[in-house]
Amino acid sequence: MDKTTRPGWGWEVLKGIVAIGLAVLIFLNPADALVAIATYIGALAIIAGIVLIVISLVRKTGFWHFTFGQGIIYALIGLLIVTYPKVTIGLLIFLMGLLIVILGIMQFSTYMRLKKVMPARPLNLVMAILSILVGALLLFNPFEGAVLATIVIAVYAMLYGITRLYVAWLIITGKGKKEEEIEEKGEMSEEL
Repeated sequence: MDKTTRPGWGWEVLKGIVAIGLAVLIFLNPADALVAIATYIGALAIIAGIVLIVISLVRKTGFWHFTFGQGIIYALIGLLIVTYPKVTIGLLIFLMGLLIVILGIMQFSTYMRLKKVMPARPLNLVMAILSILVGALLLFNPFEGAVLATIVIAVYAMLYGITRLYVAWLIITGKGKKEEEIEEKGEMSEEL
């Protein structure tokens, strides 16, 4: 591996610490973390909307009316999310739950029609039932479903942080050099 493309151990440690810190913050209070994420997304939508409005008014060429309208919509959606983050999160999760229930019903229907020829029949039935149950949970309790999704994000961040710290450890200790030596030997044999 080329030294210019190999990440430094310091960056890996920093990425690992930031990811683990984020995971810990989410684990401590997933509901507040979810509201903070929604507020952040709303703020980004407001900024994007303002930028689109300014660009469309400055240029006034081509489809500037479309860009102007798009900017207004982004800004209004962002303002709605920032003003009512719990409501907008709940609505989004409710819609996701509805979609998952519909997919579960479709899976169950497919299972019933094709169960004689379908491979892994029990697994397909279990997945259909799980889809319906998870979708129903999200439909009837959208904010708790969103909190659960936030916890999944925290688990991912924790695993990512741990792997980054492990990579940093490999770089520091030189234990990851075996792969580099193999690559260098391969390059040497190609040159001969």
